[in-house]
Amino acid sequence: MEVALTKMSENGQVVIPAEIRKDAGIGPSTKFIVFNEDGNIMLKQINKEALKEDIRLIDKIKKSEENIKKGKFVKADTSMSDKEIDDLLMA
Repeated sequence: MEVALTKMSENGQVVIPAEIRKDAGIGPSTKFIVFNEDGNIMLKQINKEALKEDIRLIDKIKKSEENIKKGKFVKADTSMSDKEIDDLLMA
């Protein structure tokens, strides 16, 4: 993992340092989604297939949250494999 410092300009622009761009394999015109998670600003490179998967995951999370509010839930056992737990939770 590469780490570097940068700062925001008066116009709100932030330069991604060259070593970070190189490490991430990004170039000019790369598009990002920008998230604010409790003051932590995160960039996620937009990739068509990854974006589709992210949208599917968000839908599954919303459905899970709705089920929890309705009192519907499943129990996972610690002896289960990661895949078994994922399958159980994402069904």
